[in-house]
Amino acid sequence: MKKYSLLLSAACFSICAVARENSGVVTPTHPVQTLAVNCAPGMASVDLDISNVRARLLQSGNMWYDPTNTIPNYEVPKNSGKNSMYAGALWFGGVDAGGQIKVATQTYWQTGTDFWPGPLDTTSASITAGQCLYYDQFWKVSKQNVIDFVNTGVATPEILTWPGNGNASFNETHFLAPFFDNNGDGIYNTNDGDYPYFDLTGASGNCNEVLHGDQSIWWVFNDEGNVHASGTGPIGLEIQAQAFAFVTTSEAINNTTFYRYKIINRSSAALNQTYFGQWIDPDLGFFNDDYVGCDVNRGMGYCYNGDSIDDLPDGYGANPPAIGVDFLEGPLADPGDGIDNDRDGTIDEAGEQIIMSKFICYDNNNNPVNGNPVGFQGCLNYLHGHWQNGPPMTYGGNGSSGGTNYCDFMFPDDTDTSYFSTLGAWSEVTEANTGGDRRFVQSAGPFTLQPGSVNYITVAVIWARDTLAGASLDSLKAADNIIQQLYDSCFMLAAFTSVNELDINDNLNVTISPNPFSDQTLIDFNYSAKDEFSFVLYDVQGKKVREIKNIKSGKLVLRKENLGSGVYFFKLENNKDKSGSGQLIVE
Repeated sequence: MKKYSLLLSAACFSICAVARENSGVVTPTHPVQTLAVNCAPGMASVDLDISNVRARLLQSGNMWYDPTNTIPNYEVPKNSGKNSMYAGALWFGGVDAGGQIKVATQTYWQTGTDFWPGPLDTTSASITAGQCLYYDQFWKVSKQNVIDFVNTGVATPEILTWPGNGNASFNETHFLAPFFDNNGDGIYNTNDGDYPYFDLTGASGNCNEVLHGDQSIWWVFNDEGNVHASGTGPIGLEIQAQAFAFVTTSEAINNTTFYRYKIINRSSAALNQTYFGQWIDPDLGFFNDDYVGCDVNRGMGYCYNGDSIDDLPDGYGANPPAIGVDFLEGPLADPGDGIDNDRDGTIDEAGEQIIMSKFICYDNNNNPVNGNPVGFQGCLNYLHGHWQNGPPMTYGGNGSSGGTNYCDFMFPDDTDTSYFSTLGAWSEVTEANTGGDRRFVQSAGPFTLQPGSVNYITVAVIWARDTLAGASLDSLKAADNIIQQLYDSCFMLAAFTSVNELDINDNLNVTISPNPFSDQTLIDFNYSAKDEFSFVLYDVQGKKVREIKNIKSGKLVLRKENLGSGVYFFKLENNKDKSGSGQLIVE
């Protein structure tokens, strides 16, 4: 359970409410608070709960905790009573043309928020208190209920009340929550056969404008509804959010929740040096023995246990799990900025996204350098990968030891190629740290947030647990490979049908060595005389890529040959009652 002293300490800061004048990233002029409507904070909550995870969502951008009882609500495995996250929220920050810092951030709501329910007026970027109150809700829909509606015409209340169109009286956007427009008239009406837009046929052609998962929760919020607790003026953001999860026999997918945000700048002004970020307070079971780190290439921040036992009663016990947050999709880079923002070896390609470009972590204390952020400047500094008092991170130690080895990623282990070959791996393990109550910020930027621009952020929260001591972090990275490829397929879970079947039965005690492999690997399994086996290999889309028949030995050498790098799944079986399955990684 979370420590209750947290909410009584200045370490929890007033949603970044007090300015720091000597924070060196951006020197602000005094923030200007514009007159805002008196919207009440969103009070609605809902659970995303169809998979092996039960994740609490709060209406105005907060996630995974119960602010009333100050307890975590990211339970995995579902119904276990064990939680792996305490809180999370989106962070935004930049500087307007006049040098004014503007941020929209929040953590635990102790002294207010920077976000309120509802969509904005498309011309004035404003909202009424009444509209904030109306949109203080979630729309939680099941894909199966939508399929049943299409087949029978019987609609659930969520389908009937789906907010497909904004309210024209308040100049809200006409097309709001995504819906299938059966007759093409632009008006959501279930009597016309319209429904919340799960792509049931695979024909939409627009991955960003459909619903995903077997359960999807849609809501909308903004940063204009009242005075920012952060102390800065509003940015003018409308955020249309979707959280979703799948029901599948794929363990990696079943242990993952997804969050997709459509972020619209409704203001008439650009915001410069903008960063979008995800603030995370992971509590992996017992909160005070955690380590954190990041994988640069995967764009993933993660949390794992700082020792071999996660203390009971709140902890997971022996061989505790690991949890990661993968920045699957980031904002669009400025054209011609000369930066390889997606680290694919190509600079300034059309439609280039900015993936995780900064990762910084801090402890739950009042340290003015690397503790809980104080003031809007402290939040902006963390978004920029700088410490609260201004300096950037430096590679090694606690990241704030000075020197000139400036870096963008804290505790990247061996994944920061800028320094690994010369300075070696850097992690909480190499530093022999004492586990503690960590938070981290992973962000994407800088870029110019243009008026009217639309950006998408997609985040996956991935959980994995291995039965071998110390292996959960490796299992997390293997699961992340699957999640990345699921994202790359536009979440078309149907493509995983063949893969999912692989988890049904395994009585051959299959072992694979090495795995991952770059040339060949040995698959060893229980074999008895007169058995004859077949081996089928699938890619992550469920496509059969290799088949070997008439195997009459318990040892199979699999060569890479024409296999591309990536994750594969295999099934090994005879024509009787023996079968085995597993995952292979080709380097």
